[in-house]
Amino acid sequence: MSIMFRPPIAVVEAIGWPQVLGLAQGRERFYARVRAAQLQALNRHVPFNVGAMVLNVAGLVWLLRDMAEFAFVARWGAVMGGLALLWTARFWRLRRQGPMTEATQRLFWLITAEVVAFGLAWAGLLLHLLPRADLPTQALLLLLSLTAMGACGFAAAVMPVCACALVLGIGGAALLAIPASSVFATPMVVLAFATFALLVIRGAIVTSFAMMARMRTEANLADHTEVVRLLLNEFEANGSDWLIEVDGDGRLTHVSPRLADVARRPRAELLGMPLLDLLGEEKRGAGRNAVKALTASFLARRAFRDITIPVAVEGETRWWALSATPKTDAMGGFTGYRGVGRDVTEARRSHERIAQLARFDPLTGLVNRALFRETLEDALARATRTRKACALLFIDLDRFKPVNDTLGHSTGDKLLRAVAGRLRDAVGGGSTIARLGGDEFAVMLPEATPRRADAMAKAVVTALARPFEIEGQALTIGASVGYALGPADGASVDRLLKSADLALYEVKSSGRGAACRYVAAIRERADERRALEADLAQALDRGELALAFQPVVEAADEHIVGFEALLRWTHPTLGRINPDRFIPIAEATGLIIPIGHWVIRTACAWAACWPAHVRIAVNLSPAQIADPQLVAVVGAALADHGLAPDRLELEITESLFLDERPATIETLAALKALGVGFALDDFGTGYSALGYLHKAAFSRIKIDRSFVSRATQANGEASAIIQAIVSLAHSLNMTTTAEGTETRAEFELIRALGCEHVQGYLFGRPMPPEEATALVTVDARERLVAD
Repeated sequence: MSIMFRPPIAVVEAIGWPQVLGLAQGRERFYARVRAAQLQALNRHVPFNVGAMVLNVAGLVWLLRDMAEFAFVARWGAVMGGLALLWTARFWRLRRQGPMTEATQRLFWLITAEVVAFGLAWAGLLLHLLPRADLPTQALLLLLSLTAMGACGFAAAVMPVCACALVLGIGGAALLAIPASSVFATPMVVLAFATFALLVIRGAIVTSFAMMARMRTEANLADHTEVVRLLLNEFEANGSDWLIEVDGDGRLTHVSPRLADVARRPRAELLGMPLLDLLGEEKRGAGRNAVKALTASFLARRAFRDITIPVAVEGETRWWALSATPKTDAMGGFTGYRGVGRDVTEARRSHERIAQLARFDPLTGLVNRALFRETLEDALARATRTRKACALLFIDLDRFKPVNDTLGHSTGDKLLRAVAGRLRDAVGGGSTIARLGGDEFAVMLPEATPRRADAMAKAVVTALARPFEIEGQALTIGASVGYALGPADGASVDRLLKSADLALYEVKSSGRGAACRYVAAIRERADERRALEADLAQALDRGELALAFQPVVEAADEHIVGFEALLRWTHPTLGRINPDRFIPIAEATGLIIPIGHWVIRTACAWAACWPAHVRIAVNLSPAQIADPQLVAVVGAALADHGLAPDRLELEITESLFLDERPATIETLAALKALGVGFALDDFGTGYSALGYLHKAAFSRIKIDRSFVSRATQANGEASAIIQAIVSLAHSLNMTTTAEGTETRAEFELIRALGCEHVQGYLFGRPMPPEEATALVTVDARERLVAD
């Protein structure tokens, strides 16, 4: 073919001019299918084309009704009407017969002749009327001729013989019939008609060739089926996945040995069994949705990918991920599906456990902070809409820390679980109970009156004031409750949380062990807190702040590999102030920024005195991430003290990602570019979600002490969770650190579960920097002697 008419498609076997034009096709079945496809494409547009043709012909006959040759025009219109009726009747007949798979040459040329007859009729009209017509009628006839050429070229785009005959016949007749005296008898008109005809003919030829090339390629692909089958057999024999085939009714028609193994049934039993009969009893949630998605795909006969369905295997519900595409026979009819499947039960269980950690507190089973906030937001919106208040109760255990410090974290964890159970009994159904972290709990009461909220708060205080029996010991802790009603005490979630928090602070300031509702006067009394804020603002300049370092050891050889820097404040009159008390003040007032700069510089300065293998970990709060100078401060601290960037690790919590701020991601990326590492702190106790693990490219996950303290319990649940977290970390190329390791038994189990590093009182409490430096120097000397 010439360059102009060469189609942009390459085919394995050449298709020549004769074949494109419908000639020299012989009896090859491929061309019979091509003719069927061409005729179906032509027939598909019959309603529109015939409708447009009838409208145009009728309009033309009406416009020419006053001409002397009207009898000719009327006969011409009757011929056109006959063709329209013929094509309409064939359209309905072929539609009733269903899709055509092959067409004879006789039918092909018969329909071609009908189309050519249409072109000859139009050409006859032009030859008869155009020489006698006045100028407006000539313009109308020429315009309609161009329109007919374009419409016919589009309608017969896959039948180039028809398109060529129509375009050349109509265009040639128009040019021959134009009177020499007409203003249209110019070279430009001839050029326009010729150019238009050439474009239409080229489009038809290219379109026809493209269709034939595609069909030839599809036919050639069918020849490779046996090769593909051999490859699939190899896959079945050696792959961990398996092939699956079902017929049009969803019955298994192919059962590989691998499928029989995972289904734990004989192949003979599975053959012919409906795939849906394998489903388990998972009727809710993702299981039901997956079954509905699979059924919908079957009914729609569309491909599907990674639909995870529950399957009953010897009384146990397993989960299979299925992907498949529809199968068709030689006639194009649907015959079923062919695809692959794999058992994803273990991965699903791990993901469900991680998802549980992201929404619920693993220690108590209560809602965690993230889910509680969502629930409170919904309740507050409903309260605003219905004008029925909701109540928010903040609960703080009064004497929990002494129990935790004196009796150990294991006893403290059991006490927290007992508190959660007693809260459930006191609050009852219809409400939401959450553990916000540590010894802080919250309760949301929907549609609560002031009287009900007050009664509930007092009931909680009374319930938690009774002694708890833990490991044979009677423990009395008590609780303080601050509560607020929304939307009266706060029309937004943050405002309502602040109001309840101020009420709780008021209770704790007044002696604890009571309940208090937020009132406006409480905010005034909060001014007293500002005195502490003022002292904290000067603490750095006065040298009241210091760092303590807690060692982190290698689980394999129990040698120190790093320290975590912990901030301490010794007030000149109040003495040692708990970080849980002054750090929130620092974050709220913005003092955390200059204090954080000092912590980073000081920690790097001490770390530079240690052996090269010892790292330093520094905690970063969300407020510090928003500091535009943070990256520069970290870079300067590393450079000024000659500390390798990989020796500095920044610890952050999931709360950092709650607002999803782009600036946060940019800051983390800039810090990462410096070469420092990131650790996800207290994993499993807050907002844990898999997406956070990628956002900061964490190199370490710190397993919360609540898991470590329960790792040696008989039920093995905590150890299973630790193992799942370790497996997750390893799959993401991260290391793990177990916090709160206090006993040798805990350490040995943690080490056996694969944790690389441990941190806790077993290996050292937080200590002054001089003591830490001396300790790590001795440790390095001992390692050198051992080597």
